[in-house]
Amino acid sequence: MQISYIANSSFPSHVPSSLQIVKTCEYLTKINNEVSLIIPNTSQSKLSIFNYYNIKFKFNVIRMARFNKFPLGASYYLFSIFSFWKAYKFSEIIISRNFFVVFLCTVFKKKCIIELHHDIKIESRIVQLIYKIFNIFDNKYLIKTIAISQAIKNKFIKDFQIKDIAKVVVLPSGTSLKMKFLNPTIKKRLKLGYFGSINRSKGIDLIFELAKLDQSNDYFIYGGLNNQILKLKLKNKLKNLFLFPHQNYRKITKYLLKMDILLIPYTNKVTSAGNVSNITQYTSPLKLFDYMSAGKLIISSDLDVLKEILIDKKNCLFVKNYLNPFAWVMLIKKVKFNLVMRKVISKNSFDKVKEFNHEKRIIRYLEN
Repeated sequence: MQISYIANSSFPSHVPSSLQIVKTCEYLTKINNEVSLIIPNTSQSKLSIFNYYNIKFKFNVIRMARFNKFPLGASYYLFSIFSFWKAYKFSEIIISRNFFVVFLCTVFKKKCIIELHHDIKIESRIVQLIYKIFNIFDNKYLIKTIAISQAIKNKFIKDFQIKDIAKVVVLPSGTSLKMKFLNPTIKKRLKLGYFGSINRSKGIDLIFELAKLDQSNDYFIYGGLNNQILKLKLKNKLKNLFLFPHQNYRKITKYLLKMDILLIPYTNKVTSAGNVSNITQYTSPLKLFDYMSAGKLIISSDLDVLKEILIDKKNCLFVKNYLNPFAWVMLIKKVKFNLVMRKVISKNSFDKVKEFNHEKRIIRYLEN
């Protein structure tokens, strides 16, 4: 089957959405589809997507004009229109997170799939108006709506009065990392790691506080661009806090395996890449599934949306009062020498993630 995925993102990129899109294309290719990823031509274009993301099943990459000389809004619509027209000519199905591309598919009668990762309220007023006027989600050419979480599915069904709710399928983020489970060991100093975007909503300030309060363990941050890490290093006066820029996906396994505990220290307002929207209610973070694959104890902020995957004291530990750094330190000290708890919870998490690998996710993509 000829499938095109239209994405507005830069590739390759440290942004998690880019990784998920590329892995979607890879595994669609693996199950015998001819896949084209249609993306803007950016300064990153000279870097190999396949090397950067460790892609084994290669697909076509079509780079389109970015229209960056136009105002931001105009460039979005121009890229959407020209990319759609390119895909329209040879694709049987078009996949996108781009609401305007999906609207064009329904107008020009091309089968399509949309992925929902955020509230439509962050889209332009034009897009919001289109989706308010036209019954896009029940259009027969929109063959499936992929919701990243049950929470986002429920919101769109309610907001748009979707009748054919069977077409709205919850497929959380997944992972393609494969690691062996290693039993935890007693250590004088634990290594606690965070992997992901560098911004306050993801808990970077909290990690600084934890390292300051808990001098008996070592804290590691892997993520962000070089200039972001440089700024943090200038701010960092702690000998037990270590800072590294974003690592590409083919290298991430060895860094995850060095950790004893992995952290999801989100605040009560989590913003997406670019700090454009609050995704606290709807997120399905890629890092969560990579953490689970590593078989390490996960300590997380107690957010309702994460409970779609995580269960406190079974496959993770939730910090109830998660805005208070003392609550984190107390929990870390509690589990430091409790090998039985760490092993049982980590193994449950490791076993659970088998339900969420990228390949299984993609098989469900095209199920009737």
